[in-house]
Amino acid sequence: MEILIDQQSIEMDTSGVNNLEEILAKIMAEDVTPGSTITTVKLNGTVYSEKTPHDAVGVAISDIKTLEINTMGEEEIAWRFLENGVRQLDLLIQGAEKVSELFRIADEAEANEHYAQLLESLRLFLHIVDQVKGILNLDLSAIAFENDTVEQRFEKLSEVINEMLKVQEEKDWIMLADLIEYELMPLLEEWKSIVPVLKQ
Repeated sequence: MEILIDQQSIEMDTSGVNNLEEILAKIMAEDVTPGSTITTVKLNGTVYSEKTPHDAVGVAISDIKTLEINTMGEEEIAWRFLENGVRQLDLLIQGAEKVSELFRIADEAEANEHYAQLLESLRLFLHIVDQVKGILNLDLSAIAFENDTVEQRFEKLSEVINEMLKVQEEKDWIMLADLIEYELMPLLEEWKSIVPVLKQ
């Protein structure tokens, strides 16, 4: 098996390693620079990404001929997010609009499927903002946005997501559609203006 990290070939003792997940864990522990993270994995020349968590366990070591890994430092990831954040928000808004429509036409199964993806993306967005704050030493409570601070806007987005979870538990789909359309989407639109402020 040939292993490349950032185009550099490495030697690895793969005894006791059975699958792709174990190889990636070993590489993260032993070969990736501290503070960096794996951004892309190419398996036998094809970009690999898990469809569900721990899919990589199903890829046996005997099936791996080449493994190409690219990594990126935390600071570079933070700046990339600030460069591309508005595009990500556009996708979130499109997703939210679709979920809201599906709940209104009572297509509950399909709506819940898309809603789960939307929630995952929203949580990831909040997580990344939190990470960027730490990596770039941003004090969100000191950054003004309209009549608030960015910190207050961050908390408001978290509150709306928590409110959505409560309404979902009650299975009030119309209320959930309203929350998404009238509270979540305007907040996401605001974040399209906040991301450039953070970048400055």
